Amino acid sequence: MEHTKKVEMFQASSSNNDFLRNGMQHLVQDALNAAFDRFIGVDKYERSDERHGSRNGSYERGLNTRVGSLTLKVCRDREGKFHPALFERYQRSEKALVLSITEMYLHGVSTRKVGDIAETLCGFTLSKDQVSDMTKQLDVVLEKWRTRDLVVDYQYLEFDARYEKVREDGRVISKAFVTAIGITVEGMREIIGCYVINSESFEEWDACFASLKKRGLKGVIYVVSDENAGLRAALKKHFQSVLLQRCQVHFMRNFTAKLAKSEQAEGVKLLQNIFAASSKKEALVRIQPLRTFLCDHKKENVVQWLEDSIEDTLMVYELPETHHKKMKSTNMIERFNQELKRRSRVVRIFPNEASCLRLLSALSHIPHPLRAQL
Repeated sequence: MEHTKKVEMFQASSSNNDFLRNGMQHLVQDALNAAFDRFIGVDKYERSDERHGSRNGSYERGLNTRVGSLTLKVCRDREGKFHPALFERYQRSEKALVLSITEMYLHGVSTRKVGDIAETLCGFTLSKDQVSDMTKQLDVVLEKWRTRDLVVDYQYLEFDARYEKVREDGRVISKAFVTAIGITVEGMREIIGCYVINSESFEEWDACFASLKKRGLKGVIYVVSDENAGLRAALKKHFQSVLLQRCQVHFMRNFTAKLAKSEQAEGVKLLQNIFAASSKKEALVRIQPLRTFLCDHKKENVVQWLEDSIEDTLMVYELPETHHKKMKSTNMIERFNQELKRRSRVVRIFPNEASCLRLLSALSHIPHPLRAQL
């Protein structure tokens, strides 16, 4: 009969995990008490000349385990010298857990799923808000990286912006995440700036350039970006003599959008022929067939647009020929932006601007193919 009661108690307790947690509680508590007795040199209420200190009550300490959260009483000595090794190991495990959670977050696992994984592996629940709090530990490191001094000259710059949805004052709005890439005289590429801005206005770009110059940006002779009036005006303010190359890929997209679907294949082929020229002089000659094609299709407005803007895409011919292929567009940023998109798609809507800047600049800080030679 007694045996049957014990079995029933065991089954009832194990069904809600209390039995295992209580058993673990007793085992760990006994281990802590034994460790303190060894530290003092005597058992409780025992007198001996071998005593190394005096008891001074206890304090409670939590410990998360696979079977649940334990509340333990840790004995205290008067001198405060007793530090159980159990908690030292726990602190190391806790740091490892925080690092693992941060890494999962940065590699595309949502905060909610990170919490579920922590519960499966560690036996305790983490809310998405707790995961977010852990990832905020990145802020100090990222702020230091984003504001680091720029101690070398970057002769070439590339800029691009991608828009993310951010919640602000109870509304969901679009904000631009700006990436700036600097290329040194040795041809090494590096992300030198990350910003979240409200729009691509002159004022916002002006603040970005001012920040870069304050950090030591100098030696710039050439910039590649999409067509943007605000960026162009801010650039002229801060780097008056710089060459501004309009990204040929973006220009081709703009051009294609101005044609009927039946006209696009031949029109794009003619434009590509211009961009494939070996010199600016040759490129200007190759414009004529495209102009004729557009006139034949009664696209006089597109002809005017082409004549007004095509030379902005040919600044690359001022550079050494070996640099033409990689410096005629923002393709290197475009590829990187695809990685940002893959991760931000998981988030969908950032809860605030700080979280957007944290995640996307952290991904920018991780070593990636941009760190290569021109």
